[in-house]
Order: sequence, then structure tokens, then C-alpha cells
Amino acid sequence: MKALLYLGPAAVFGLLLTALPLVAAILFAARPTIRRLEMMRPLTLAGIFASLAGLCLSVANALVGINRHAGSNITAYSAEVFAESVIPAFVSFSLLAAAWLVVAIGMRRQSQGDL
Repeated sequence: MKALLYLGPAAVFGLLLTALPLVAAILFAARPTIRRLEMMRPLTLAGIFASLAGLCLSVANALVGINRHAGSNITAYSAEVFAESVIPAFVSFSLLAAAWLVVAIGMRRQSQGDL
């Protein structure tokens, strides 16, 4: 979890962008309307693209770091760098999964209100 403390501005922005669908999902679950549900798709797509862009940036930074610190134990260093580079993407996709679980709760709540 310490790796999240060393995130750069692009990674933090990407995580904030992928948190927006979760906020929208919570608003939808609180008061389900079709308009709030319609916002989930574009917000989710923005979150997915932000996560993938962040992953590409992390891999690029990892390759630069490996090139600069090429030493005797390059395999272990490479594994550590690549493992740390996928953490923001993992957190982003976890936020998106949580958002859609909250939407499912809101959909259930909405369908029970229609009865």
C-alpha cells in the first residue's frame, strides 16, 4: 500500500477520474433516476480510458527506470517496477467494479419501488 503514496500527478488524476463513477453510482443508489443511470456509461468509459492511459504511462516510466538503473540484478528490479506500475490500474478497476455493484443495488431498489 506504500506504493500509492508515491504516485505522480497523472496517476492521482487518473484515480480521481475513476472515482467519479463511484460517486455517481452512490447518488443513483440514493435516488434512482434514469438520468443518473444514463451518466454511468460515459463516466465508466472515461474511467476505463483513464486507467488504461495511466497503465501505459506507468509502463513507459517503468521502462525508463529500468534503463537508468540497469545493474546486475535487472530481473528482480524489473519485476518490482512492473508490479508497482500496475497498482493504480488495479485500484481504478476496483473502483469501477464497486461503482457497478452500487448501481446494481440502486437498480434493485428502483425495481422494488415500481411494484
